[in-house]
Amino acid sequence: MFPTFIRLPFRTFFLRATASRYLHTLALGAFVAWLAAWHGAALPQGLSGTDAKTRSVTQTVLGIVGYSRWPGDPQPVRLCVVGATEYADELLQGTEPLHSRRIEVRRLRLDDATLATSCDGIYAGRLDDDEWRRLAERIGPQAVLSIGERRELCRIGCMFCLDVRPEGVGFESNPEAVARSGVRVNPRVLQLSRRKAGP
Repeated sequence: MFPTFIRLPFRTFFLRATASRYLHTLALGAFVAWLAAWHGAALPQGLSGTDAKTRSVTQTVLGIVGYSRWPGDPQPVRLCVVGATEYADELLQGTEPLHSRRIEVRRLRLDDATLATSCDGIYAGRLDDDEWRRLAERIGPQAVLSIGERRELCRIGCMFCLDVRPEGVGFESNPEAVARSGVRVNPRVLQLSRRKAGP
């Protein structure tokens, strides 16, 4: 049975904790419990649809990045935004630290020569299948977290894909892509996603 598909509310929620293992565990537990508590939540009043979706996408992406681990523990984590995006504006404006981790977000062109070596994570916008495949080929065996705005990218090797709907934002995961990525994602976060197998 697949884990329950979680929809996130449209409100800002950033986890802060010290670097200690104990507080990190408490923060993760709070994050997971908070996501689960908002299953099926409706749009709150007072936010426009676009602003609400952008904010919720931001917190979803930061949650996934914050509970992922890379070989060598990069500081800061370099998240690169590529392609035309609909919900990345708040990410690009700057992010607050998640517990002991800093995240540096910048936009790069798909043909940027440094893309394959200067990114710990990729936020892929509205890339078509061929664009994604070319990008994945350039990344190769490097430990890079991938999150896509198009749900279809999880069919072809993206690790996480956003599912943005009027009532909330959820995400899917491709377990095979996660396993071969070289990035370790906390299993409790993976359980919040809906699984999508590759081709």
